Amino acid sequence: MEHSAPVDMLRFYGGDIRERTKDGKVAFGKSSKDTLWGDNEAYRTLNALLFDGYENEKERIFKEKKKLKPVFIERLDETLAIYTGVFSMMCLQKEKNISVVKVKRVDRQASLNAYQKGFTGSFVACTKGAYDTEFAEKNNVILLEVEIPKESPSVDFQQFLSGNEYSNYIEQEVLLPPFLPLEIEEKPLNLKEKKIRDMHKKPPVGKYLLRTGNFPDYRNEITASKDELYERLMRDKEEAAACLQSMNEGNWEDEYQNYIKWKEDLHNYLKLVYSDLWYGENTNE
Repeated sequence: MEHSAPVDMLRFYGGDIRERTKDGKVAFGKSSKDTLWGDNEAYRTLNALLFDGYENEKERIFKEKKKLKPVFIERLDETLAIYTGVFSMMCLQKEKNISVVKVKRVDRQASLNAYQKGFTGSFVACTKGAYDTEFAEKNNVILLEVEIPKESPSVDFQQFLSGNEYSNYIEQEVLLPPFLPLEIEEKPLNLKEKKIRDMHKKPPVGKYLLRTGNFPDYRNEITASKDELYERLMRDKEEAAACLQSMNEGNWEDEYQNYIKWKEDLHNYLKLVYSDLWYGENTNE
């Protein structure tokens, strides 16, 4: 594995695919050529796999013309290490008692369904700065303001990575985890916000305030064990990867029920892993 430390998993999720030298420094100009670790837009696939169903895949592939990468399913152990490493950084921020009050995000309207269900559907990258119009290249955008209390998991990239360590340092990123409870409230757009344009040169279709809550202890509601879920994930990953590739090829007539079930197992597995990390390993299992 080319990236092992949790901070490198966070850096990779943020799009920095530079390798480290033997003395541990990030190598300028030396990016990974690996099919997985060389993907500087890995967040697209990593996030799509965290949403329920496959509407998010359809939005990204069919409407936004962005292919997703089956390699993240095929090399599942490495993908799980990324998911776990990023959340580990959120736990480290908790230990350091670092809190962020309010951040912003330009999102796609299709993500609104997840928020309205009361949870983050995937990792949610926000900024401490102004709305970044570079991230408005999506189909039908909404603007988000997010209030994050101390009891909510999050990680501030700038607290753990310097400008030399992270190529996107100036974006002032703050990352929220998937499966995080929230409340949502619609807000009016001001004149400046109405000037932001999506991939079709249209203004935002709405603005919302999100207030996040504490991370649930999912061990109290998921009956399957991590071992059971991991076994199923590994057993069925090749079929799931084939389903994602079929979507890349534009085959939307299938229902992809096995793919949806595989993602449900992935979500439950991660919920258990994250609960162990956030609350401490359950030694009574």
